[in-house]
Amino acid sequence: MSSSLRHIRLLPSLNQSAASHPSYPSYALATRIQTQLQLDLLSWKAQPPSTRGPPPPPTLLSFTPAPTYTFGRRQTEPLAAAELERLRAPLRTGEWRGGRGGAGAGGNNEGAPWFTPITTHAPRGGLTTYHGPGQVVFWPVIDLRAPTYAPLTVRDYACLLEKTTIATLGRRPWGLRGFTTGNPGVWVRHGESRAEWNTTKENENDERKIAALGVHLRRHVTSLGVAINVNVPVTGPEDANPWARIVACGLGDKGVTSIAHELRDYEQHALSEETLARQWAAEFAQHLGLGPRADGADEKGPDEGPVWDVDVGDLLRGWGWGWQAIFEYY
Repeated sequence: MSSSLRHIRLLPSLNQSAASHPSYPSYALATRIQTQLQLDLLSWKAQPPSTRGPPPPPTLLSFTPAPTYTFGRRQTEPLAAAELERLRAPLRTGEWRGGRGGAGAGGNNEGAPWFTPITTHAPRGGLTTYHGPGQVVFWPVIDLRAPTYAPLTVRDYACLLEKTTIATLGRRPWGLRGFTTGNPGVWVRHGESRAEWNTTKENENDERKIAALGVHLRRHVTSLGVAINVNVPVTGPEDANPWARIVACGLGDKGVTSIAHELRDYEQHALSEETLARQWAAEFAQHLGLGPRADGADEKGPDEGPVWDVDVGDLLRGWGWGWQAIFEYY
């Protein structure tokens, strides 16, 4: 397993008080798991080489959190009470369903669950951003100096995250043309699907962020990563569109978009967060050199062979976590 990517996928659980709506794992739970993964790797690195056992495997944590606004390191001044109240106001958001009447499209949002967003600080650069339903967050925990793959600088690693995201978005079933700019993250231009790459005139004023990027390192061990907007609402009023409450990442002249918003007439099953999570994990493993591409990978994406999924319950029990301590985070 030393040459494979361990994929930990935190799944929503059924909310017993509202059986029709899922209960998403909290940002705090994901942070706690990520911290433990880092500590495992840092503890191994601190041991004398002569007494070390096998290193913890490179790991990817992916999840869709309950609605959360995070603040970056540049936000040193506390927010005004009125601004915090605005961010924490009830948010009726679900998955963007496209069409004229879809949630977040300015249409009827009846039936979507109400959430109370939380606010928290994150050890990344930039300003306020949002994470929540309709989004998939990817947090790799790897050692940039591990012997399993070529050494990476911080810039190399940030580029790796962006390239993985661009490659994933460009493959079937999405076929979107992602690109990078002078600002972090992955961007698209409306209407630029894979089939139009050679025919669409580039328009810098139409750049829209589809994936946010944030990186933090501790002794070359990574945390945070990428968040891709799958079908989170990106238009509409503040009670349905979480982005309407903020200037995302402090970029007031840029818009935010999602896969669903760019592919409005696409079949909804193609917008599966689980499909995206598996494709991104396989692409990331391939870019790290943990496994070969499959035949026809240019169309289908890399082979999932170098990725192995982990039962979250077994992982937490191995750390000695009690279930009561876990449930309080949901």
